Amino acid sequence: MLLKLVHRYTLPSPIYTTIEFSSGKMSQATGVTSKSPLISAIISGILSLVIFVSLRFYAHLFTTQLNILLGGYLYSWLFILGLTCLSNAEMVIFGPEFQAKLIPEISLCLSLTVCAAAFVHRVCATTCILFSLVGLYFLNRISTSYYSTAAVTVEGHQRKSGKKFK
Repeated sequence: MLLKLVHRYTLPSPIYTTIEFSSGKMSQATGVTSKSPLISAIISGILSLVIFVSLRFYAHLFTTQLNILLGGYLYSWLFILGLTCLSNAEMVIFGPEFQAKLIPEISLCLSLTVCAAAFVHRVCATTCILFSLVGLYFLNRISTSYYSTAAVTVEGHQRKSGKKFK
């Protein structure tokens, strides 16, 4: 069995142009490609795991007030990355139109992150909640600008006589 290696290079443009090199020949295909949520889920999962392990390893350093606030901030990044990983994994499984909701996904990620932060310090858990809510607000703004679609306006039926209501 002979395996054929294909190298793909994507050129930046509004409609992405993909050039494939296969066995010395170059062919060109154009089409709209989407960014892979699978790659984003893998990267955010690995980063959240690295942050969690490093914060648990250095938990003894959170003794001063400034370090406790810094710990809450870093655990809020764990929340953002965990939510990104979960949401992108669901987009891979359920399709690209799937969205994270408040009750199952956001509350699950926030509660797990707060529990992890509470193992370090109680104030670290409280500041984690505050920083996570601020991060969630900005994450919502970014995702709305990236994924939003234009709303279709529907005009109402107009009267033929042109009279106003009395």
